Amino acid sequence: MTLALVLTAWSAGAQAPEPLPESLTQMIETERAFAARALVVGWKDAFLEYFAPSAIGFAEGKPGAAREQIAKNPDPPKDLQLIWEPRYGDVAASGELGFLTGPVRNIRASRDGGKPRFSNYASIWKRQKDGSFRVVMDVGINTPSEVRFPAGFTRVPYKDRFTGDYDDSTAPLGTADGVLNSALKTSQLSAYRPRLAEGVRFHRQNQLPIVGIPAATKWLASRPAFSSVDSRFSEVARSGDLGYTWGTFTIAPSRTVIARGGRGQTQTINIEAGFYVRVWVRERSGQWKVALDVLQ
Repeated sequence: MTLALVLTAWSAGAQAPEPLPESLTQMIETERAFAARALVVGWKDAFLEYFAPSAIGFAEGKPGAAREQIAKNPDPPKDLQLIWEPRYGDVAASGELGFLTGPVRNIRASRDGGKPRFSNYASIWKRQKDGSFRVVMDVGINTPSEVRFPAGFTRVPYKDRFTGDYDDSTAPLGTADGVLNSALKTSQLSAYRPRLAEGVRFHRQNQLPIVGIPAATKWLASRPAFSSVDSRFSEVARSGDLGYTWGTFTIAPSRTVIARGGRGQTQTINIEAGFYVRVWVRERSGQWKVALDVLQ
């Protein structure tokens, strides 16, 4: 077979990637404008500009109005640059709710010789009454090195997207979140495993994201059960195929110390406590799956 025939056959069989929905493109472009604005006016003023009035933040261990929490922060140093880019995410079929995540570089010329520090952001976006997208929740993790993503932008890869008439009474997201939370008190692996969406991302402080079902399953097997975890909020897009939840959690792993006389004493160590944020996608069967899980 000649080279021309090979190329023709390949071209006929290859499938071009599906174009992104217009609403997702708008959300991505708004995120990029947000990042560019931060380089001009500083992250604080940019956050105030691009966060919705209804946005929730988790400053000082308490949920509250994000814009009020941001306003209380001191102005950032003049030489501080936060550089980020959306690389992964999705939007609901109804086009008013979605999420984005990507790598962040924190650079100060006067610190560490200008060497960047790295993190990974995740933000929930919601269309406002004027048609624009604004952030309603933003959670990030510090990472030990730069977070790698595939080139360009990748949409959440799930084939059996829910397309039916949405009736929250049949499969409410808040209930799904609560059922998962109850199971997490026994085992993270058994709780999450049947509820993982393809391409799932786990974001945990000071470590690189755990991405995909195989990596997540292996990692979850080594994680302790949650001591407490409670749902506080859920919101679902009008199309019923995407939503997010947040709540509180505590993880208090224990160890047994053999004391004199051979009796065991249990000590609680390395207590983690704070807030979780989850993005969920709904399959055609009606089952909700976790696409993103962040501990803040």
